[in-house]
Amino acid sequence: MKQNLFFVIIVLWNYSITCQSIDYETEIQPIFDNSCMPCHSGSNPSSGLDLTSYDGVMTGSNSGLVVISGDFENSLLWQEIISGDMPNNVANNNLGIPDLNNQEIELIENWILELQCELVDCETGYECVLGECICISDNDQDEICDELDNCPNTYNPNQEDSDNDGLGDDCDPMPLNIYELTHSKEIIKILNLSGQESIKNKNTLIYIYNDGSIQKTRQLE
Repeated sequence: MKQNLFFVIIVLWNYSITCQSIDYETEIQPIFDNSCMPCHSGSNPSSGLDLTSYDGVMTGSNSGLVVISGDFENSLLWQEIISGDMPNNVANNNLGIPDLNNQEIELIENWILELQCELVDCETGYECVLGECICISDNDQDEICDELDNCPNTYNPNQEDSDNDGLGDDCDPMPLNIYELTHSKEIIKILNLSGQESIKNKNTLIYIYNDGSIQKTRQLE
């Protein structure tokens, strides 16, 4: 998971899109305008695929959808581009239209990934970026968002909280000790110093536990 997070961070840095969406009109449509219009525009676009607008792209071709949100590898549009068939050979030979460069292809890939964000409902503290819910605030870098982390400033990916007090063991000043973790006991009898059973909550009392242990305690007024 750390490798995936690192990859996403690198992509965000390269394209400066943190907390932003790839803008179709200014970043994606110009690619189609420059490379695809000879074949995919007008009243009778090739294969029925109109690439002159977002609606046209998302409507697809005569064969069906060409973009699958969040899955560029199975999107027909990407497959045609990566294979070199778009712009097709006729366009290349007759019109001198070059294939898309790596940056343009990667931008289209990221746009298709980001379309998934329209369908994703991320948990509190996460934001959808390129189709994945990414933790926005994680001070200790344990991949648990600070809002959900029981030790937000201490690396503890396991989130262990042995006493269930809401503080993780790694940052809890009073976590359960080994004896408390391995022994479970309850009071079965309370005696006063005269050996008589008592239910008082003050004076000196003797507690007898079900594990055989005895504790004498002084209860203050």
